[in-house]
Parts: sequence; structure tokens; C-alpha cells
Amino acid sequence: MATSPLAQRWAAVLIESAYSPMSRRKLTQHLEEHAVRLRAGQDAPAVGAWLVRKRFTGPDSLRRTLEVLAPEFSPEVLGGLAAGYVRATRDQLFAEQEKVKNALLKAVEDAQRDLHDSEARFAQVFASTAVGIAIFDLNGTVVEANEALAAILGHEEMPKELFAEADALALATACSRMIASSVDTDRREWELARNNGDTVCANVVLSVLRGSDGLPKFHVALIEDVTEQRMLQDWLRRQSLTDLLTGLPNRASFTDKLESALASGEPCTLGYLDVDSLAIVNDGLGYVAGDAVLVEVARRLRVVLPNAVVARVGGDEFVVLIQGSPDVAALAGTIDEELSEPVYLEGAGVAVSTSIGFVHAAGPGVDPNVVLRRAHSTLRRAEAGGKRQWAIYDHEADVADRARYARIAAMPGAFENGEISVEYAPVSWVSGSLAFVEASLRWGESRHDEVVAYADALGLASRVGQMVLHDACSRGEPVLIRLSRDQSRDPDLAAHVRSNLRDCAFPASSLFLALDVRSMPDGEENLDVLQDMGVHVLLHEFGGGFGGLSTVDRSPVWGVRLARPPSERLARQGLSLLVPLLRSAGAHVIGGPGDPDELKALGVDLVVGLPR
Repeated sequence: MATSPLAQRWAAVLIESAYSPMSRRKLTQHLEEHAVRLRAGQDAPAVGAWLVRKRFTGPDSLRRTLEVLAPEFSPEVLGGLAAGYVRATRDQLFAEQEKVKNALLKAVEDAQRDLHDSEARFAQVFASTAVGIAIFDLNGTVVEANEALAAILGHEEMPKELFAEADALALATACSRMIASSVDTDRREWELARNNGDTVCANVVLSVLRGSDGLPKFHVALIEDVTEQRMLQDWLRRQSLTDLLTGLPNRASFTDKLESALASGEPCTLGYLDVDSLAIVNDGLGYVAGDAVLVEVARRLRVVLPNAVVARVGGDEFVVLIQGSPDVAALAGTIDEELSEPVYLEGAGVAVSTSIGFVHAAGPGVDPNVVLRRAHSTLRRAEAGGKRQWAIYDHEADVADRARYARIAAMPGAFENGEISVEYAPVSWVSGSLAFVEASLRWGESRHDEVVAYADALGLASRVGQMVLHDACSRGEPVLIRLSRDQSRDPDLAAHVRSNLRDCAFPASSLFLALDVRSMPDGEENLDVLQDMGVHVLLHEFGGGFGGLSTVDRSPVWGVRLARPPSERLARQGLSLLVPLLRSAGAHVIGGPGDPDELKALGVDLVVGLPR
């Protein structure tokens, strides 16, 4: 629809005087319609109201509208438009004011309701929480406190003075310090006095409450009773440092005490004790009786060594730490005398002895674990001499023992990596013809006897023995194998031999197995079973003892491999008498390695040569 110049001028001034999202084209069309109505004298106030509704309410919108329309319309029409415009503007203002008022009223009501809910929630928490709450003014005076805090401090009712004087002063001082240092929160563990004089351990959180102006108004203290938790922690700490059976310090606690003693620089003496034969009490009278013995040993050690630190560090192991360098021989005698008095259990008078390893130590920088290890190593050296023995630390012996133990400990890795090998030496008749070969183990500089002893010490005897057995049988020639003590009495020995004979298709008659005579009589069943399998069985490390002779007499022994010949004259004479005795029993006697002429003079049947 075409628009008049009037509508176009009207639209231009409205767009310049106010903002409306209406497009110019659409606005011009609307204004053309309104101009037609105004010319017809129809409802000029409605046109003014339309302008307000469409947000043409700028500061100059009405004035410029009247200037554009004045040349073509009468004053009555213009007055009606202006009146409608003013009335609509007033109504719009009233409506906006009503909206603002209603919004303000709602905000006030919501704020009051939220404040009421917040206060109700605070009151509920304040009254029902198990945490003590106290509100202080800026002078540190209690303004309000809950019942939980009164109960924590031992009051049945809310008293006038809630805190003990010293605690109140400390809290007030802490509050003042927070204000001075601009710190709003302070957390600490406090010991507060209860009404009955006891002490309560509490976690205390102090906070500064600030007003809307940002200035401090109050302090709040949240106080939680952690007395039981503290007691539990202390109990657990004591348990972790105490032997439950005897009540003595345990290894961890003793190590700390030893470290402190060493750090002082004063000389001290450490004794490492092992209760002899406790296993006999346990097996004979039961573990309850064994525990009673340990408790009594602990009691007597404390009695005889009142100034020493006594601790239990293992099942039947105790340690004593004594200041200075006492006479260890006299000390060992005193301990032995105290423990030799029987204690009656299950109707039996039980007394025990101890073996002890002593070590003197002094000076800071000494590792307590090293001192403990030295004392324990010395104990083991003492026990090698039997029960009720003592020894004092010997550095050279300790170095040698450590080197040996370190090598033993490394044996599984060496076995896994193929560092342990099998070598063979000829075993010949005295006439010179080869009878068979002897298989032996080699690990670096360690020879067969040492290697199998290491294997026995580590429990590797069975695995190492199977390796030798398989290697020897796979060669296909007659072979002699010397077994260790543990291998000789291994209940699975016959099964292992049978398996290797089958896997290698090796005849049993070509296998010569020498069992260690020192494993008898435990290994005699293996002697019988192996002989029934067709294996030639022998005894090695034979030195002529009555036990060995009895085994030769009782068992089907093919031969005997002599122990290394002694150098003493009388012993060698005895050996020369032993060989004919063994041969008369039907046993082949094997000697060597050694001087062939000397061995022949002894009357042996076979001689072992050097490995090839």
C-alpha cells in the first residue's frame, strides 16, 4: 500500500526520537492508517495510547509528532491525541510502579522467610549438635553456648562460668590475637579442664564473625571432644611398640631406644638372647605353657637387669641394652643362674637356658640395625657350640660369616642363571682301568661339598640334586653322584631317581648313588628302596664311626667313599684297619682324590681322580 508524505515524515521523527523494534516500512504503514482515522475524526486518544504501547515515548516523541501533524489537523484532534498519550504514559508508569512495589514486597517477604528459616536451622544445629559451640564478644566473654559444650566440660546444667579461668583467658587471648593479625580462622588441638578436674582433649576451631560493614562483631568457637580418639591413638601407638605377650618393648621400640643410646656417645653393650629348647616345651606341654615360659623369662630378665632396656624381638629372642661395658662373662652367668630356677607348669618344673651374643658399641653415627645384626650373628656363632653358650662379637669372624651368608643368599639367582655347573672326575680301579665317573658341582671357586652345603642351608637341595641327576644320566655312561645330607633323607629321592632314569633311558645298574653317612639312620629307607630299584648305593664321608659301621652291616651297601684322610698318625692307622674291615663286609672302598700309591697302600678298591 502506498504511503503519504505525512506518514513518512511522522515515521522519521518517531524513529529519531525513540527506539522501537518495529521496522520503518511497517511503522509507516501503521501511521498511514492512524492518519486516515484522525482525518475521519475517529478516536484520537487511542492513537496517542498506541504510540505509548509501541514505546515511542522519547523525550521529544510527542512534541515532534504534534509538529508534524499540526499543519493538517485541528487543535481538537491534536489535543485528543496528546491527552491519550499522556493518559497512557501515566497508566504505564503506575503499572511499572506496581510491579516494582510487588517485587519489593516479595523480596522482603522472601528475605524474612529465609532469615527465619536460617535462624531456625541455626537454632536446631546449635541445640542438637554434639559439637560444642560458644559465641564470644570481642572482649572474649561468652555470650551464648550450647548444651553440648556444657556436657563436654562436665557441667550438668549451663553454668554462669562455663570455662575454667585459665582456659577462658587462653581463649580470649587467642581471639584478641586473631583480630590483631587479621586472621579469621584458627584451628588447634586444646586440652580443656572439665568441671571435675579431669582434662578433655578437644579440636577447637575459632572464627571471626564480621558484620555487613566488614568489621568484627563476634567470635565463634566450635569445640569437638576427641578424648576417646586420643586415648585410642595412644593405645594403638603403645600396642605398635609393645610385645603383647610379655609387655616388653618390641623390635621397633627397641631400635628407637638403641638409636638414642648410640646417639648419646656413651658406650653400651647389647646382648642378643635366644631361649634354648623352647620348642620342647611347646611340643611337650603345649603353646600355653611355652608362652608362660616366655613371660617368666621376660620377668626374670627385668629383675636381674633392673637398669637395662629389655625387649622381645622375636618368637624366642630377647635383647638387653646395658650402659657401659660390663664383664659379659659375669653377665651371662648371672642371666643363666636366674633362668635356671624351674617354674612349675602343668605339674612339671620347667627351666630354660639362653644362648647370648654380645656386642659393645659406642659413638653417634652407628646404625642401630648394624649393631643388632652383629649381635644376632654373634648369637648364631655361640649357638654353633651348643646350648647355654655365649660369645662376644669378633669382627674378622663376622666379615667371614657375612661373605659366606651373602654367597648363600645369592645361590638361587646363580642356579637360575646357569652359573652352577656339573663337572666329572674319573673313578678308576686300583689296576688303572676306568670304573665310572663321579659327578660333582662347581660354582665359581666353590666345589661340590661347599655347594651342596649351601643348597641344604637354603632348601635348594632337591632342585640342585635333580639337576645333577639329570645331567649325569643324560651322558649315558656309568656315574657316581654324591648326595647332600638333605638329599640323602629326602622322602622324594626314589621318585626323582626313577623319573630321571625313565626320561633319560638310563639303566639303574649304571647309576651309583652315594648317600651322606651323616644322614643315617634317617636315610636308610632310601638305601633300601634304591637298592631294590637296581641302583648301586654307597655311603660317603665315611670316617669309621659306630653308626656308619652299623649301617654298612644292616643295609645293602655296594661301597663306601672314605672321608678326606686325616693327617694324624693314630687316625691314619685306624683308617688302615678300617678299610679291610669294610672290604670283609663286602663293600667296595673308594678313596681320593689323593696320592694313588698312598691310597693303594690303604687297600682301597677304587681311586677318584681330579675333575677333567
